[in-house]
Amino acid sequence: MRATAEALAGAGLAATVNQTQGVFDITASVAQPGGKAIEVTVDEDGYVQVSYWNVPGATPAHVVAVIAAVVAAITAALTGRPAGAAGSPQ
Repeated sequence: MRATAEALAGAGLAATVNQTQGVFDITASVAQPGGKAIEVTVDEDGYVQVSYWNVPGATPAHVVAVIAAVVAAITAALTGRPAGAAGSPQ
């Protein structure tokens, strides 16, 4: 967990290792100028959660575009294939 937290810090996120009732996790965040931070939680079982706030007045199309880009980036990282739009043929 500490190595992952250090790597997240090296990628520009403020990361800390936490222990709650014997279970470790990492919380990390990166500030967004004029907005709320993007937050990441990684637990010792490998579950990862990414949370962010939409920009004020975000349209449904903008929300979907951001989510699709995130899903495509995660899928590409897990499969080793280039990122494309979520659901598009690779």
